[in-house]
Amino acid sequence: MKPNLFIGVMSGTSIDSVDAALMKINPKSWSFIGGHTIKFPKVLKSKLRELSRSQYKVDLKTLIELNYKTGHLFAKCVNKLLFKESIDPSSVKAIGLHGQTIMHHTATNFPGSLQIGDAALVAKETGITVVSNFRNNDIASGGEGAPFAPLFHSWLFSNKKVNRILINIGGVSNISLLLKNGNYKGYDIGPGNILMDSWSIANKKGDFDLKGQWAITGNINHRLLSEFKKDAFFKRKPPKSTGTDYFNLKWIKEKISINNKSLATADVQATLTELTVDIILDAIKEYPKESEIAFCGGGIKNNFLMSRIKHKLNKKINLTSDWGIESKWVEAAGFSYLSKKRIDKIYSDLRLVTGSNVPTMLGGVFLPPEKINKLRGR
Repeated sequence: MKPNLFIGVMSGTSIDSVDAALMKINPKSWSFIGGHTIKFPKVLKSKLRELSRSQYKVDLKTLIELNYKTGHLFAKCVNKLLFKESIDPSSVKAIGLHGQTIMHHTATNFPGSLQIGDAALVAKETGITVVSNFRNNDIASGGEGAPFAPLFHSWLFSNKKVNRILINIGGVSNISLLLKNGNYKGYDIGPGNILMDSWSIANKKGDFDLKGQWAITGNINHRLLSEFKKDAFFKRKPPKSTGTDYFNLKWIKEKISINNKSLATADVQATLTELTVDIILDAIKEYPKESEIAFCGGGIKNNFLMSRIKHKLNKKINLTSDWGIESKWVEAAGFSYLSKKRIDKIYSDLRLVTGSNVPTMLGGVFLPPEKINKLRGR
């Protein structure tokens, strides 16, 4: 019997950890077998954050070394998952490797998206075929190269009886509308955790605002909030995508300077939190009112953020655990599915999501050396 096990690997824009999810994917069903998380080493995390949140020069030697080190970490996470679940690598058909996004550059005549984490190295160190570099196939077909979440959210969570809305609050927030007729669409809403995290780091409050405990001590500055919301990205119509190269500490400081007023740092944090709340609610309002709503992503751990969303939405909301899989594993599980589609040579229709001109086969395939030798008859 052909293997139906696939692994998805995901590390978000927060660059805190790597998640690997082992999925059993049958023609009409899926099941989550297990997952493993590994933290980024402190130095590597610091360098990747500096690289991904800066628009300045990049030292190519450093980039190559970070690509290798990140790939090695991805492979380590996969191998620990295999050991944990007592799975032989030969039983896994493919790894879907998103890679660590360094820059997502699409608002230009020369678009592209750069994710690092050497896929060839991951294939070698795990002994498993790797599918990677998903975004540039879509960009070459006229799309934004993001988000892909609506595609795999539809696979995971579509319900034939009711329309569903899924909000992923990662570094960037995105929305997926999963229609009961099987159609889907969505887009990047804007900053999720990234601005709150950046401000927290800059003010030595930690890598993130734990449960929103710092933001809750501040007051929302509505003048600054208004300045935030004037940004051109929020006025753009979908399809649209963004990343940490756009929304970062520099962005915050520029908006504060326009406000031209001395502000308490906690007030800025409260206002950044409210920005994420407001843009999410604005996105939800565009879709059918009777839709079921669920949330996933690291942002659901921010109690203050979620309490503001619940208060202003005034409607029952779910977490993806209510729909069958813990939030922590959704993104990684999604890339296991994308790897299966590529291995099976199935095209993905993202025309209503990324704006691509045609259905596209996403990702490039990297074989481990032993499989290459087998193909050569050695």
